[in-house]
Amino acid sequence: MLTPFETKIHECLISKRYSKITYFNEYQEFHSVDALIKSIGNHEDSDTIILSTGDEIRLEKVISINGQYAENYKHIEDFTCDC
Repeated sequence: MLTPFETKIHECLISKRYSKITYFNEYQEFHSVDALIKSIGNHEDSDTIILSTGDEIRLEKVISINGQYAENYKHIEDFTCDC
């Protein structure tokens, strides 16, 4: 059974619409991208999404897709700074 977040990923894949995806890269740097999810795969024993930009992101590094947060990051509301 899929989690609500995994369901959202599959919906974005099937709808072929651009999605706003926020994630951490391998250096724990925050990134945000608008891209199509081309496929869902498995790489090095981890589920990944492959984007139209060519990026391959591990699912455990994905923070949110179109405003829906992954279960691991629900405690995070905002990465912006009012500096």
